[in-house]
Amino acid sequence: MGYRLRDSSYRPFNHSPLQAHKISFKIINSTTLLLPQWREHVANTAFKDRVLPRDVATQWNSTYNMLAAFLEMKEPVSQFLDHSSNGMAKFLLDNNEWTAIEGLVSALKILKDATTYFSSNAPIVAAVIPAMDAIDEAFATGIIDQEILSEPIRHMLSTGKKTLNKYYTLTDDSDIYRMAMSMDSLV
Repeated sequence: MGYRLRDSSYRPFNHSPLQAHKISFKIINSTTLLLPQWREHVANTAFKDRVLPRDVATQWNSTYNMLAAFLEMKEPVSQFLDHSSNGMAKFLLDNNEWTAIEGLVSALKILKDATTYFSSNAPIVAAVIPAMDAIDEAFATGIIDQEILSEPIRHMLSTGKKTLNKYYTLTDDSDIYRMAMSMDSLV
């Protein structure tokens, strides 16, 4: 059964990243009110001197970084939002929204890891297909990090799988990739 964007069970998966983005944006950009309150709130915690990362539209890994930080700092974030003096209570996330963030972080982690690997000093063209195969398998099964993901997340992974396969088929037409594969087998 496919999911429609208007399906109510899909809402936390659509709403949670947007809420997290708004929370992060408001705190970071309120340099005279919310940011000092946030710094004071986390001053005596393991998150001292940390702010919630910004989600930047042109850097898709920033969504993963932001959501992962939200999960890591779930308790201080929830306490901060629930504090009536800062006017952020309307952004408080419920259990379904936190669950959605957990699923999204789990699903995005494999892409973050691939980006980190291919952005390092040692990536090789011959590693592209094995990496794409691993991502494709994770997307196909909907199981990432031994966690069975919810139906809306699996639907999103299905869409991502279609995009991945589109680029996968383009490698057949890439002279550079064919040369790299033939040279890699000679080594």
